[in-house]
Amino acid sequence: MPDFTPFKISIEVALISTVIVTIIGILVSKWLYERKGIIARILESIIVLPIVLPPTVMGFILLIIFSPHSVVGRFFSNVLHFPVVFTMTGAVIASVIVSFPLMYQHTVQGFRGIDSKMLNTARTMGASERKIFYRLVVPLSKRSILSGIMMSFARAIGEFGATLMVAGYIPNKTNTLPLEIYFLVEQGKENEAWLWVLVLVAFAVVVISTINLLNRDRYREVD
Repeated sequence: MPDFTPFKISIEVALISTVIVTIIGILVSKWLYERKGIIARILESIIVLPIVLPPTVMGFILLIIFSPHSVVGRFFSNVLHFPVVFTMTGAVIASVIVSFPLMYQHTVQGFRGIDSKMLNTARTMGASERKIFYRLVVPLSKRSILSGIMMSFARAIGEFGATLMVAGYIPNKTNTLPLEIYFLVEQGKENEAWLWVLVLVAFAVVVISTINLLNRDRYREVD
């Protein structure tokens, strides 16, 4: 019988990070989607940086930031009592950082795709900005938000480089599926690694297929 601990750890890390990313992604998108100044563009560039940077580079940056010897690291350890380096907390933070750009891009594109005339009509009828956002913008962007959530979850499940740098490979503690595959292959246990490879491939196919179904109406409009 295979050890399902890596699967359990990966699901836990992905679920926690996706909840965090969803909340922050919607709030950040709410603040940025109508802004067009230079500051907004700089912030957007910083947000998507993890997509273009190698995961090991992001992992190294996070390792420095959350090191037990840094101010941030000591705050997490001594005040919040959540040490980051070589813990599941580190794995969650790494997953949040690398998956957040996907959530933001899908969500903000959904917000920006809404007809501004509809929103202006609601304003002329006396609706507050808060009410417009939660009663119109979010519901009309639900497919984009769901796509972002699924992509973020999939990215968190597949995260390797940053997680290895920050959380390390500690059996029964931080050994997520990608790390488990790597170390199984390194130990010459390719047959065991294949099981998890097939699981991740099947999961990726399900995610991509679901996103395509969510956006099928858009594809028809393009045709």
